[in-house]
Amino acid sequence: MSKKTEASPAERTIIGKIAGAHGVNGTMLLLPLTDYPERFLDMKELVLEQQGKPKRTLKVTMLQPYKGKGTFFLQAEGVTNRDEAEKLKNAVITVSNDERVDLPDDEYWIDDMIGLRAVEDVSGHELGTLTEIIQTGSNDVYLIKTPEGATKPIPAMKESVIGVDIENGTITVAIPEGLWD
Repeated sequence: MSKKTEASPAERTIIGKIAGAHGVNGTMLLLPLTDYPERFLDMKELVLEQQGKPKRTLKVTMLQPYKGKGTFFLQAEGVTNRDEAEKLKNAVITVSNDERVDLPDDEYWIDDMIGLRAVEDVSGHELGTLTEIIQTGSNDVYLIKTPEGATKPIPAMKESVIGVDIENGTITVAIPEGLWD
């Protein structure tokens, strides 16, 4: 899954951000915010978004991994010095939803899952709405807001998550014994 992001009004998905400038010639550090960072190696243009500013498209002139750091060195047309690079710090890199990486059948985009109605497997009783996904490193935890306003967890494990139906807007779950008591 991609990392949790705030929804963008233009239906775009955040896949990275400019972490800062590197050196004096306009080189920037690109921090991937995706489970598929290798996708950047084939990108010729990057769409940057900064709060309160119009979207900006950068033509990539150089992009290479910063070995061992989990980031990339990025150079782009029109960004030729450190000051210009610093102005782009914290800008997010987005793609349109149709440019997202195709996921395997049993994986879903977090943005597509937020808002699903949670339904209990056996009874069919509606439990609430999936409002947040916490990535813990071992398995994700889905947070369900009940009609009463309480937030209850469901571990994102095959024993607990029986099915996800994005088209119908539902997630079918089995609550582990004692978890919601």
